[in-house]
Amino acid sequence: MNLTRPIVPAIALAATALFTTTVCSADNATAPKPLMITPGKQIVSKDFDKASDVDKESMGFRKLTQFRVDDGQLRVLPPAIALAGTKSENQWASSSMARAGLMNLPTEYICQFRWKYNQSKNPKYKSKGSAYIDLGHRCIRVTFTRAGTTLKLENHLVGKDAAEKSKLLGEYPELKLVPEKWYDITVEVKGDEVVFQIDGTVLYAKDALIAKERANTFNIDSGGDGYVLENINVWQAGNYTADWETKRKQLSK
Repeated sequence: MNLTRPIVPAIALAATALFTTTVCSADNATAPKPLMITPGKQIVSKDFDKASDVDKESMGFRKLTQFRVDDGQLRVLPPAIALAGTKSENQWASSSMARAGLMNLPTEYICQFRWKYNQSKNPKYKSKGSAYIDLGHRCIRVTFTRAGTTLKLENHLVGKDAAEKSKLLGEYPELKLVPEKWYDITVEVKGDEVVFQIDGTVLYAKDALIAKERANTFNIDSGGDGYVLENINVWQAGNYTADWETKRKQLSK
């Protein structure tokens, strides 16, 4: 099935009740259990208890985004805050976007992480802040806002020359971004399907473009005062779970 229409919010909520969100791994004891994929080999394990968890081979910080590691957390800061007072002439020095992510990932994987969006002191973002979770830069994107959440295929996957620059796969107005709240998130991508579990809501889509070759990054970007990661873990995708066919039908209704 090709889910090209927005998913009805009531269906998303009903689907959530069908699945438990029990522990998947000792690495993140509060993360929702994967619904679609059995974990294969673990390829990323970061709990940010040491500075070496952030290395240039596995993590990237774009457009002057700054960071620091302390108290078992990775604090990701936009240049407008981190570089304030430095008189930098770089074009990104005044940006309020914090952009960071994992690099060199396989095409199919499970990613789990614990994350929170910082409350902004900037009036522009205090009531209208947003964050993006991207599988491949501007490819498969969840846009997480104070007003609700969308799941889209973006222009780097749909095609820059396409008549429509993005393809809407689902709308979730009940899933709103709350500053200073910790979110335990599980993301799965395999073949032409993707599943996000965020705060009890399941975002699911099936589309041929999802299986298209894409950038090997997993990005978290936000506007405002940055964000905090407490851990992030990635496994190669194993087989489909034994009951995935049943769950797929429930999510596709």
